[in-house]
Amino acid sequence: MGVQQSDETPMFWEMLLYLYVLYSPDWHYRSTMPTFLFIYAAGFAVAHSLLRVNALFMVQYILVFLLCIPRMYKYYIHSKFASAKRIAKLCVISLFLGSLCWFVDRIFCKKLSSWYINPQAHALWHLFMGLNSYFANTFLMFCRAEQLGWNPRVHHLFGFFPYVKIEKPKIQ
Repeated sequence: MGVQQSDETPMFWEMLLYLYVLYSPDWHYRSTMPTFLFIYAAGFAVAHSLLRVNALFMVQYILVFLLCIPRMYKYYIHSKFASAKRIAKLCVISLFLGSLCWFVDRIFCKKLSSWYINPQAHALWHLFMGLNSYFANTFLMFCRAEQLGWNPRVHHLFGFFPYVKIEKPKIQ
């Protein structure tokens, strides 16, 4: 597997995980969705490793991403907690900034590399997308715990990084 594929395959797998978390509560057949997503993820990894076609990744990633947007929005508008909505906003902001850095890097890489101080758009892309992944996972964890009636609460590490603390109801 090439370096690019080893970067992109986990990103795609993460999107499939989001798809599962977002759609599984409404899925009627419990085992079909995870089975299908597992086979799809494995097939994608093999095809992406052998074919090394960047367009394969981009098309798949964008399609799965577009499938996730309506559900993320649904969970956002139905959440009663401002703290969870703030995490969703951080998710969108980090996605926008990461995408902007990626675009700048793709278009202006050669020009920026010749500057005395290189703004490192590609490194910033990774930073913002890492934050996006963290915020998306945190928001989805909150939503899933809320669906299961587990009383989630948002706390902050170092006053900034939100995390979800869950109190499962006691079973009697």
